[in-house]
Amino acid sequence: MRLVAYLRGVVQAGDGDADAVAARVMGLSAATLVRMDRAARPRAAAGALGGPAAARVLLRTRRHPLAAAVTSLDENGGLREEAVVRLAAEPGPLASVFLALRTDDWVDSVRERALAALRWHDEPDEVRAVVPVLDALRGRTRSKGVLHAYREVLLAGPRQEARGRAPAAEEQPSVRRLGMELLDEDALLAIALRDSDHACRTAAGHALLARLRGRDRHHVALRLLRVSDPRVRERAVEVLPAGIEPAVLAGALADRSAKVRDAARRRLQAGGTDPAAAYRAFLRTGPSPGMLLGLAECGEDADLDILHAHLDAERSALRRAARAGAVHLVRRTTPS
Repeated sequence: MRLVAYLRGVVQAGDGDADAVAARVMGLSAATLVRMDRAARPRAAAGALGGPAAARVLLRTRRHPLAAAVTSLDENGGLREEAVVRLAAEPGPLASVFLALRTDDWVDSVRERALAALRWHDEPDEVRAVVPVLDALRGRTRSKGVLHAYREVLLAGPRQEARGRAPAAEEQPSVRRLGMELLDEDALLAIALRDSDHACRTAAGHALLARLRGRDRHHVALRLLRVSDPRVRERAVEVLPAGIEPAVLAGALADRSAKVRDAARRRLQAGGTDPAAAYRAFLRTGPSPGMLLGLAECGEDADLDILHAHLDAERSALRRAARAGAVHLVRRTTPS
C-alpha cells in the first residue's frame, strides 16, 4: 500500500522523478507487482489521485507513461480502461507490464482491451518484462489462456528468433522456456544438453524433436539421448530409423529408464534385429546394469544363466541389476 501511495504521489507531483521511479518499478519482481495491483484498491487504503475527475485530468495532462500505469490500478473501471488505451500507445516494458496486470481485470472491456494491446508489445525487452507477470497470473480464472495467447503472437511474428534470444538468456525459467520456442535448432540443442534448469532442458528437447527435419534429424536425435528427461530420450529413440545398428542404440538399450529401453528394443525389432541377441552380444564385451535389466525384459529362460553369472560381480550396481533382472525374468517367463 505504501508503494502505491508513493507512486500516486509522484504522479501528482509531476514528471520530475518519473524516469527514476519507473526504473525502480521495473526492478520489482512479478509477484510484487501482482501484490501491488491487489493493494491499490480501494483507493482510500493506499492514497488516491483525487476523485475520478481529478484523476482523469492527471491522466490526460501527465505525459509520462508512469501516470497511465498508476491510473490503471484505480478502483474506477472507466479510469482503468482509459489508462489501458493510453498504455496501448506507449512502447517499452513499463506499459507492457501494466497491460499484463490488466489482463486479469474483473471488467470484461478492460481485460479485452489490455489483451488486444499486449499483442503489439513484443519487443525483446517487453517480452522479458511481460512473461513473468503473465506466469504469475496463470492460475487465475480471468487470466486463463493469456500466456498461451501471448506465446502464439510471438511464434507467429516475422522476427521470432531475434525476439527469442533475449528471453532464452534470462535467469527465470518461465521466461527461458518461452524464449526457447523462438530459437533455432542449434540454440535449442545447446539448451537441451546444458541448461541448469531441468524443465528448460526438457522443453527445449521436446521443441527440438517437434521440428526435426531433413538429413540432420537422426544425428540430432542421437545427441538428445544425453538429455536428462526420459520422455525426451524416449521420443528421440522413436525418431531414429527402424534399420539402425544395435551399436548406435547401445546407450538407449542400457538406459536407466525402462521406457527408453523398451523404445530402443522396438526400433531394433522394426529393423528385423532380435533385441535379446543384441543384449547378449553387448554383455559379452562389457556388462552394465542397464544391459542386464534390458536382457531380463526381453530374454528367455536360458538367459537366466547370464544374469546369475553377475550375482557375484565386483560392482554393487551390477549385482543389484542381476538380482532384479533374474526376478523379473522368472516372473515374466514362468506361467502363473
